[in-house]
Amino acid sequence: MIAVIRFQLSGHARSVRALHPVLALALLLAIVFSSPLGGTPAQIRQGALNAVADLAALIFPICAWAARGLLDTEPDAQRHVSAVAAGRWRALLAGSAAAYVFSAVLALAAPIYPLAEAAGSGLTFQVVALSVALLPLSALAATALGALTSRAVMPSPGSSILVLLGVCAANLILGLTPLRFLAVPMIEWMRAAGHGPTDFADAFPLIAARTLAWAAVAGALYTWLRRTRP
Repeated sequence: MIAVIRFQLSGHARSVRALHPVLALALLLAIVFSSPLGGTPAQIRQGALNAVADLAALIFPICAWAARGLLDTEPDAQRHVSAVAAGRWRALLAGSAAAYVFSAVLALAAPIYPLAEAAGSGLTFQVVALSVALLPLSALAATALGALTSRAVMPSPGSSILVLLGVCAANLILGLTPLRFLAVPMIEWMRAAGHGPTDFADAFPLIAARTLAWAAVAGALYTWLRRTRP
């Protein structure tokens, strides 16, 4: 599996597809941080926490797109070869793991600036660690969505990108309704961060559990769908 993961990551890094989400992330960061965080140390701490929580939500579609792109980079013939060489389920897990690694690296690279500001303003280590933990959690759920819309499940590129964007939009809409339990809790973690470090730390366990549950359900659906595809 490790060999397959390395092979897929190296192949994707050499392709043009890898640049698309990187450029999209760079553009997002340029827009979000076009002006520096300012104010008193307390305001900087709150602003940094809000920025990281917002980024964890904003990068969700980018990470889903990145995961989908990595899984689609591998040609169908090569995917069959990997399945024969490593075993079908090992190759499936390796592809998902490679997609998550790529998405998580993008997610963790996003908040460098606000975290540096937060560290300088005295934000506690616990809150910094929890805010950073949001990023790989968001990337995990995004990877599951990216896998569900990959070519192996949805052969039509147009349909897959529409489903990807539709699910991202539905997550935000459902987060504002009584059906919020069906969505990745992006609205909840942004709202908790806006209420301050203490409320954010208190809300984090439930937020993390719901995000992991969403990713697990989406991952199980992806695995089930792949059982019926070559």
